[in-house]
Amino acid sequence: MPRNIRYGNFRGRDNRGGRYQGGDRRYDAGKQRYDHHDNRMERDDYNDRNRNDRNMTDVKRRVSFNPSNGNRGKGRITKGLIRAHINDDDEAMAGDTYDGVLRTFVNNRKNGIRRRSGSPIPRGGQTGNMNRPRLVQSNTTWYEVKIPYGHKYDKEFILLAIQQAIKPNVFIPLYWRVIESAALFYVEDFKVAELIQKANRTIETPDNRRLILLVRNSQPNSLVNDQLKERMKQAMQKRYNPVTKALNLEKFHADPDLSDILCALARPQIILAAVDIISEHIPELEALNLNDNKLYMLDHLRSMANKIPNLKVLYLAKNKIPYINTLDSLKALKLQELNLEDNPLRQRYEDQTLYVSEVRKRFPKVIKLDNIDLPPPISFDIPEDDQKQPPAKASFLANPASTDLVRQFLEQYYALFDSDNRQPLLEAYHEHALFSLTVNTYHQNNQQKLGAYVSANRNIKHKTDLDTRCRFLKQNRLQVVSYLSELPPTRHDVHSFAVDLTFFTPQMLLLTVTGVFKERKPAGQNEPMRSFHRTMVIVPAGGGFCIRNDMLHINNTLSVQDEKCFKGPRPAVPTPPGATAAAVVPANVAGPAVLPTTAPDDNTKLQMVQALAVTTGMNLEWSRRCLQEMNWDYEQAEFAFRELQKQNQVPQEAFITQ
Repeated sequence: MPRNIRYGNFRGRDNRGGRYQGGDRRYDAGKQRYDHHDNRMERDDYNDRNRNDRNMTDVKRRVSFNPSNGNRGKGRITKGLIRAHINDDDEAMAGDTYDGVLRTFVNNRKNGIRRRSGSPIPRGGQTGNMNRPRLVQSNTTWYEVKIPYGHKYDKEFILLAIQQAIKPNVFIPLYWRVIESAALFYVEDFKVAELIQKANRTIETPDNRRLILLVRNSQPNSLVNDQLKERMKQAMQKRYNPVTKALNLEKFHADPDLSDILCALARPQIILAAVDIISEHIPELEALNLNDNKLYMLDHLRSMANKIPNLKVLYLAKNKIPYINTLDSLKALKLQELNLEDNPLRQRYEDQTLYVSEVRKRFPKVIKLDNIDLPPPISFDIPEDDQKQPPAKASFLANPASTDLVRQFLEQYYALFDSDNRQPLLEAYHEHALFSLTVNTYHQNNQQKLGAYVSANRNIKHKTDLDTRCRFLKQNRLQVVSYLSELPPTRHDVHSFAVDLTFFTPQMLLLTVTGVFKERKPAGQNEPMRSFHRTMVIVPAGGGFCIRNDMLHINNTLSVQDEKCFKGPRPAVPTPPGATAAAVVPANVAGPAVLPTTAPDDNTKLQMVQALAVTTGMNLEWSRRCLQEMNWDYEQAEFAFRELQKQNQVPQEAFITQ
């Protein structure tokens, strides 16, 4: 066959003109073309050669770790061989090829790693930390450090060598023990566990081998029995201070007397055993320190309130408590001091006030939180013998000496407000006065019933843009009184007023008035009843006072207000003939107690007469007579009229308009 022929599989016709499959084409350099021919005989020879090569390969593989069907079981790595290798105390810890190969096979099997069939095993076995298990950091994680064949070496040598390998970091080995041929201990710091894992096969032993350090996430086993409880009781005894009645269990699992056994209070069964020991031997305990014990969930501690009833101080700092509601299981404790520093729940509150409020919802008597003194709690859990609540009052006056001033101001103001002409109120407002009106339109029926006031509603919850807010704000006395004159005519029930004078100085008064009024309608029509809340800022002006800021809120009345207010009927009942004006104010009628006042001037008298006429329905002449008989005391005059009205002693001519 010429050397310049190349082959390529294709499908076509042979030289004899017939179709064939699997034929080759060859390139003839002399003819400068491909020549098609049937080379099935040549291909068969080539396949025979390949088959012989594969047989030789199988022979070689039968000598290696991969057995053939004819030599099954010989030279295979079985579970028994692996177990014998691990338990062989005379084998070296590392170094020879067979040991490294075997360990690589075991680790690959354990981690689910499979090599391609027939691929060579890397020399030297496992290369240190390539297949080390991944450590996971969580709230309650412990880390197990296992040293295979660690029984051959002294404990002090192993711990000192590890400390040198991870310096300057320091670790505390917990619960050291030797199980069969392996040494084992636990650490509780994630960073330290990672450094120990990286130190695997970097520490040289006295017999010129490398120390294997296997680190994984694992918690030590715990078994609460009488022996453990006795050891716990002995450790707690030295941590108790009988003078202060305080028990310090901070980082209890790291106590030197408990280094060989697990005594982690993060385990529910262990901390419950500690609570039982306290309840039995230290029932008078008042302060308990549980700092730095990896506490996460506290639901199992609900019994503390019954078993440690005198507990007043509780430290839970440097734990893993995630949420504030985790403390709900302890809210039956009557704590006065609580420490929650360095817990995840503390990072959820940037506002200190909100944090204190949430803690006091569960522990209302706490006066010290996170080493910070808190203001005394507001509590009503006080015996009646110690302190009695003051009697409730309808009104509050910051300065009792201002009673007469407030009464006169309100009488004059509402006498003009309830009159047919509100223009005289110009004198009651400051030149630069401000007025705003709000209406409760939360319910649709309110919006329908209060339609006369909705058009000027300046509720800033709904009026969000600045221009609208400014437009609905009445500024200067002319705008204020002009708008007040547009409101429906009213008739206020002064007996429903609750007056609070919360601030009083010679320069300013802050006055709040709450009460009920009716919208006056023609005779025979129903007069709707409304409630109001009014806040006024009053300042001196000339020889008197005027309103600088006025905020009025109007709402529908409650059923209780409907039952108590405006009990007297509208004046339309005829009186017996022959009654005189003197009968309006008989001498034996006593009105509500009020402070005496000086005689008003003629202008004030006129306003009082007009107001009484509007309130009672009497004409101006009879209203004047009624006020004169009561020495111009408006409240006394109105009270006397209502009493006589109930007795049908008001003459009919008192209601005739002249």
